[in-house]
Amino acid sequence: MAGSPGSARVVGAGDTAAVADPASAAGTEAAPQPPSNVRVAPTWRSSFPAMGTRVDIIGWGGDGMAIVNAIVGVVARHEDMWSVFRPSSEVSRLNAAVCDAARGEGASRCGADSAQAGPDLVVSKETDRLLRDALALAEATGGVFNPLIGPLVAAWDVKAMRAAYVAGVPLPPAPSARVVEAALRASSWGLLSRVGERCWAIGGPGESVAGADVPSPSLDLGGIAKGYTADACRDLAVTMGARGVLVSVGTSSVSVFGTRADGSSWRAGLRDPHGGPTAFSGVVELPADGMASLSTSGDNLGPLGEVRVDPVAGRAAGAAARSVLGPAAYLHARETSRETCAGGGRVFDHHIIDPRTGYPANAGVRQVSLVASSGVLAEALSTALLVDPSIDVSDVVARWARVTGAPASAEIVGLVRAG
Repeated sequence: MAGSPGSARVVGAGDTAAVADPASAAGTEAAPQPPSNVRVAPTWRSSFPAMGTRVDIIGWGGDGMAIVNAIVGVVARHEDMWSVFRPSSEVSRLNAAVCDAARGEGASRCGADSAQAGPDLVVSKETDRLLRDALALAEATGGVFNPLIGPLVAAWDVKAMRAAYVAGVPLPPAPSARVVEAALRASSWGLLSRVGERCWAIGGPGESVAGADVPSPSLDLGGIAKGYTADACRDLAVTMGARGVLVSVGTSSVSVFGTRADGSSWRAGLRDPHGGPTAFSGVVELPADGMASLSTSGDNLGPLGEVRVDPVAGRAAGAAARSVLGPAAYLHARETSRETCAGGGRVFDHHIIDPRTGYPANAGVRQVSLVASSGVLAEALSTALLVDPSIDVSDVVARWARVTGAPASAEIVGLVRAG
């Protein structure tokens, strides 16, 4: 599934990402300060751009400079492996193999049997692990979390919707039912398969749906890569001597160990999606019941707004949409949208796509925050719950534990509904 991350900011940490006054920002008391005669260990911190966002590190103990440099290296390596914007990444190469197959090019690297699943690629141990995690979570959530949702995201073109809203013009028509069905077929997570030791393939979805070409499947691990990276950086810092550390990737994925240098808990403020940029709906102390990974997923764009257009133009846009979609699909699209009374423009309630239906989610949830024993588990669950808040978290955790062979836990710490 796809969507914009939510936001969890470090409270009282004292860096550029922090809320300097947690009492005013979140309506809670500020963290207690140590007595003046107690010596507090020096804190090291760093912020740098990576993975299309910003990484923030705060910690104490060990050689801070060496730890930060090592963490920068880990983030750079992960971005090299998993960025869909880098043609040389393993994810991009796997996607390119699918396109090569569509052109009749490419060859199997894992043996003749794997050719039936599509062109394959031998990947690194970390990519292999992340791909196995992605498949396990897709199955455990019934496909609500989906690492192959790229074709659906492209079909709806949320960026174009947003641009139209900002420009004050009618939103572009929704994709036709045929286009959605074709993209839905190409977004099936079952097309991704492990066909050998560290060897993966993406199968072909077919040629067309009622005249609409089926696009090539597109793998994107962005839904869980930040959580994996945050955990990996935290664990590396600990092995290098950090006695307390917090790693935040994009403010939506946070991993911690220990406490702050003054002995108080790490605290993350959860942004209020109904308020301004500095409005907070609550504060989470970490670790929480032993769970040290926090993920927040949200519809940061919110409803795309009331697009005020000329009534005649609005009616014309509606007629065009009906013509393109057909009566049944148009009614389906109307179920996931609102009509402005005065302007006649169409606005979608959610820009998050439900990978089970191919249409925008309409569960009425704006933001979900969840703590878990794993950053990957936390990210996948917070994203899935944004689409379907009825998901049984305990069942997903149990399935995850069976697949990974490690104890697991997760708990919702914040869920903000629309309206």
